Amino acid sequence: MIVVVAVKQVLDPAVPVRIRRDGHGVERPDARPLMNPFDEIAVEAALRLREKGDVREVVVVGVGPMEWDGTLRTALAMGADRGCRVDAPESLEPLFVARILAALARREGASLVLTGRQGVDRDQGQTGPMIAGLLGWGQAAFAVEMRIQNDRVIVRREVDGGQETVNLAIPAVITVDLRMNTPRYASLPNIMRARSKPLECLSLESLGVSLPEDVEWLDVRTPPPRKPGIRVRDVAELATRLKALGLLS
Repeated sequence: MIVVVAVKQVLDPAVPVRIRRDGHGVERPDARPLMNPFDEIAVEAALRLREKGDVREVVVVGVGPMEWDGTLRTALAMGADRGCRVDAPESLEPLFVARILAALARREGASLVLTGRQGVDRDQGQTGPMIAGLLGWGQAAFAVEMRIQNDRVIVRREVDGGQETVNLAIPAVITVDLRMNTPRYASLPNIMRARSKPLECLSLESLGVSLPEDVEWLDVRTPPPRKPGIRVRDVAELATRLKALGLLS
């Protein structure tokens, strides 16, 4: 069984982001980019499945420019068997990324596709479910635990108000949540070995996918400043102020 893990490179969430003067994106700070934390958890989940003997190979894939190779090498240093990057612009819409990843899953003959539940840069959380829709596979989102049982995958996932367990036929797509695991650190020997692991670069044309022409980025803006809050002495004063604002009848 082959597991494909989608990996995205993001800016360090701790670094302030500034809009470019031309309004067509954000400035790239000097801070080193990171692997999306949710994707790091997905890589760890795939490695643990391989260690149990449930899967044969872990393939990490990314859709982005050459600068993403370092992040994919990090996943290889964690223990993934090989990597693949599709050369494409960095800021693509989720549907287009899903089309590329679905094509990669078919190409690799994957039985499972794992992704983080969302990217911490744009917080959309759409790519995983879209991959499942394009492939026609079952899917489980917000997974916190999973195990392989015969030709099925048992997933415990978080829902509003609690958790539920779903039983999916393989092949399937799973998006993992923060509580799934704690990712391992890559040791220095593994970092050195990762340099010799295969990292393939593919073009969009080789996958039969073309850039979309139906989406155009027009402008990027910072949110307007919020008015400062006020303190009230008690509930009665709060009710009075809300009534004065027309927010409470």
